[in-house]
Amino acid sequence: MKLLRYCLLLTGMFIGIFAKAQDFVVPEWSKGVLWYQIFLERFNNGDERNDPKLADIAGSWPHNDTAAWQLSPWTSDWYEMQPWEKENGKDIGYQLQRRRYGGDIQGIINKLDYIESLGIGALYLNPIFYAPSLHKYDAAMYHHVEPTFGPDPEGDKKLIALVDPADPATWQWTAVDNLALVLIRECHKRDIKIIFDGVFNHVGVNNFAFQDVKLNQQKSKYKDWFIIKSWDDPATSTKFDYQGWFGVPDLQEFKEDSNGIVAGPRKYIYDCTKRWM
Repeated sequence: MKLLRYCLLLTGMFIGIFAKAQDFVVPEWSKGVLWYQIFLERFNNGDERNDPKLADIAGSWPHNDTAAWQLSPWTSDWYEMQPWEKENGKDIGYQLQRRRYGGDIQGIINKLDYIESLGIGALYLNPIFYAPSLHKYDAAMYHHVEPTFGPDPEGDKKLIALVDPADPATWQWTAVDNLALVLIRECHKRDIKIIFDGVFNHVGVNNFAFQDVKLNQQKSKYKDWFIIKSWDDPATSTKFDYQGWFGVPDLQEFKEDSNGIVAGPRKYIYDCTKRWM
């Protein structure tokens, strides 16, 4: 089985991408360091001005961005439902997916001295790219960080809307992207290496390429990026259907051939890799 996870190692030393598992070389430095893994949304709220809103979770499971919702208190009991959660009548598993706590990049920066004091030599960040879910494994794109992780979510969204996601020449650096670069520099100042988890074999329902395929069907310029089982066709009564990663319909899997991920998404991923490296 081809390696399902690909990571960007932001040290200027190494990047593992499209490698088969048996060919992957573990850097020597990584064998002797103490690691610290961060799930960003639930790590530390360093800037309350960028806290996510209900509209920001649209496109993520359980696909309910209309029921009552509030930012969850950091000190609340994990297993106790909040008043607004009880209103929808669902169980705790359902509520956990809708919850947001407001963790952000500034929250990591604020804790770097503490992290350094622990003797940490490397940070591993769960996905931080633009995506509606709490876990960010359902990327809308890889060339921008999630806007609610930075200082100007609304401004960043407007800037992102102006560019062509398939053309790196049009890409801009948003406020949150620049803050991510600050985080990298601050880690390096402390001799801490940092990994961005890049999940490059599938995307999410908000992904720019998938949305274009869904809208334009066979006429989409991205139609060969995904594993399409059938197209919308009233003449044959077929509905649009596609392969989801491990059968999960919210995670659209990139098409692969004997060389790995096919040319279209492969180029996009390489362009994103160059950008972040």
